[in-house]
Amino acid sequence: MAERQRTQSGDDPFAGLNIDSHESLENIKDRSFCPKCHASRKYFCYTCIIPMPEVASSLPTVSLPVHIDIIKHPREIDGKSTAVHAAIIAPNDVTIYTYPDIPQFEDKAKVLLVYPTDNAVTLKDLVKMESSPTNGAAHSESHITDTGLPPQPKRTKYAGIEGQSTEGVRQFERVVFIDSTWNQSNQIFRDERLQDLQCVILKTKKTHFWRTQPDKPDTYLATIEAIYYFTLEYHQEVVATNYQGQYDNLLYFFSFMYKLVQKSTAETEGLSKEEKQVRHRRRTETTTLEAQLRRQKESPEASTDLSVLIVN
Repeated sequence: MAERQRTQSGDDPFAGLNIDSHESLENIKDRSFCPKCHASRKYFCYTCIIPMPEVASSLPTVSLPVHIDIIKHPREIDGKSTAVHAAIIAPNDVTIYTYPDIPQFEDKAKVLLVYPTDNAVTLKDLVKMESSPTNGAAHSESHITDTGLPPQPKRTKYAGIEGQSTEGVRQFERVVFIDSTWNQSNQIFRDERLQDLQCVILKTKKTHFWRTQPDKPDTYLATIEAIYYFTLEYHQEVVATNYQGQYDNLLYFFSFMYKLVQKSTAETEGLSKEEKQVRHRRRTETTTLEAQLRRQKESPEASTDLSVLIVN
């Protein structure tokens, strides 16, 4: 496994986390072809959900305390979604479904849905409810009244899992996340197959996602951020053992791309809109041309007139 890095910069939101070195990613200069679908990719194929061969052996892997199911809206663009980060870093514990495909839950009492409904509770409050003699009669102190979403259907109050202790026990078998914009998520949330799931909310965190949603506060997290913070809270509240950074690598790709975006932003600071557009166009043209050249080299029969790829 690659040597871990602990950045101390005050401007780095990931400083102090146990995230492996990004050296193998930094050494990748060109795109290559996915060995399964043959699409042009750089670090991983977000279609096949596999790392590219050039970095596969150096990527960290994470073992999660509970299985995570991600339900992706069909209009969510694969290349812009961060859900795939979790599936690549924790391949044995993360499954991605594209709606209307939804996993079957044998026992809904052992499944959580991370979604901010009016009667959602924090994990901390849920653990209190589990250990309470009334087993579910307690109310959450973090009751949400303004989610910024359309009115949600009332959910059945969670009755708890009988006969289980909270100490070091995997109290739940699966956790569901919805991967979409907030405006799209309501369609999935209202699906009858997700009814009767206990909804949980995360403690308020500030996003570091570079693709912010219009008119949404900076507490609306990217999917991989939500997965990371949930797993952290789950470990603290349910697993209840000392946390030693074992899930920090969930943010491996996210932290790397964040730094790339910050670097690019700094390099273009002061440029006019037109200059930025020219810079972006040239970079896109170069990437497209390089990909076509590699494709021709690997598959001469797929030859194409490269002149059509060059925009004056």
